[in-house]
Amino acid sequence: MLRSIVTGGIVSLSLCATAWADDPSANFVTRLFINVCIPNVDKPDNVRAWALERKLSAVTAQPALDVFVGPGDRGAAWALPTSYGSFALAIRGTTQACAVYARAADPADVESDFKKILDGVARPGLVVKIVQDTTTPGASGTIHTLIYSVANVGEEQQVNLYTLQTAERAGGAFQATLQAAVYHQGSGQPDR
Repeated sequence: MLRSIVTGGIVSLSLCATAWADDPSANFVTRLFINVCIPNVDKPDNVRAWALERKLSAVTAQPALDVFVGPGDRGAAWALPTSYGSFALAIRGTTQACAVYARAADPADVESDFKKILDGVARPGLVVKIVQDTTTPGASGTIHTLIYSVANVGEEQQVNLYTLQTAERAGGAFQATLQAAVYHQGSGQPDR
């Protein structure tokens, strides 16, 4: 039920053309997040099927897998080159979170889109809150991490976590990532 409420709110928001940023790369990574990660937040097999149906190229280079998949042996990543730039879709190796990456995208536009999505799903019966909002210095400038949790009222022990991470400047492996995972309080990390 939680997934359907969040997905419904996000789909409704995505129909509003004025809601999105001007940067085509920011729009692409956001729409990829909406179309793939949100409806499949707890279904990594569906993410794999989505990538297969579109005949996406698997990422096989170990340095790229280290970035997009991370530790663990249950993940995978696919490249999505477009006229807007280079993007990746991934299933994280340990958590099985769905993640999308943009090599270059306006960080302010990606953040604005992300906030519109999560702030837009707030309604009675849902608890939507920011659980982390930090900035840290990095090789590509300031790294901003913003994590929202979304849960049904009274069921806050199981939440969906939606994570944004942006870098101030392009030049690294990615400038923006959006991720979706299921988390049970007390487990120490997202499920799967």
